[in-house]
Amino acid sequence: MKKLYPRCYQIGVSVVESPIHHIDRNELNECLAKANLDPDTYSELYGVQTQILQGPYAWDVEAVLERMMSGKLTGTQLFMD
Repeated sequence: MKKLYPRCYQIGVSVVESPIHHIDRNELNECLAKANLDPDTYSELYGVQTQILQGPYAWDVEAVLERMMSGKLTGTQLFMD
């Protein structure tokens, strides 16, 4: 899992593996604060994404964290921004 979601693990977010890789919203907010990442910027970049009831998909969170931490555009952001 660490190789699939390196930015998540870098800020200390745990990826829940079943049934679908997702992240607990409360833990994500705590980890964003600890890593000095602005939650408003995160929300703006995350935008409107499909989520499961338990929380956001890990791959969506990883893409936003990659963009915030590296400045790179990722995924559909390459075409939409």
